[in-house]
Amino acid sequence: MSPTDIAAFTDFGGNVAAVHRARTAAIAGRTTAAGAPIDADLLQGWAGAPPVALRSLYRAFTEELTPAFVAGVSGGERARRAKLVYLQRPATFRNQCGRAITRTCPSWCCRPAARPSPRG
Repeated sequence: MSPTDIAAFTDFGGNVAAVHRARTAAIAGRTTAAGAPIDADLLQGWAGAPPVALRSLYRAFTEELTPAFVAGVSGGERARRAKLVYLQRPATFRNQCGRAITRTCPSWCCRPAARPSPRG
């Protein structure tokens, strides 16, 4: 998959079939696909590229792009953030992580030894 394919994917809003139509038309030498003009950068990027089947293009986009990127292209920033997996933990019971830390490291939760009182 080329950077031109990814740029076309973002231009067409995540529609792989539209990318395939535009790519096939550009390889055939046409400047329009389904009545819509193809961007000059895409035409230049696909010049001399081998033809690819629609199913192969679907598979390539699925393997190469993250679900967050695909959701962001097709659904916007809120959809992209919903698909992010960065720093997420599996759902646990309330305070389960905190209890595990205090049980395995008792020195963290113990108070320091009391000082003797100045009054004697």
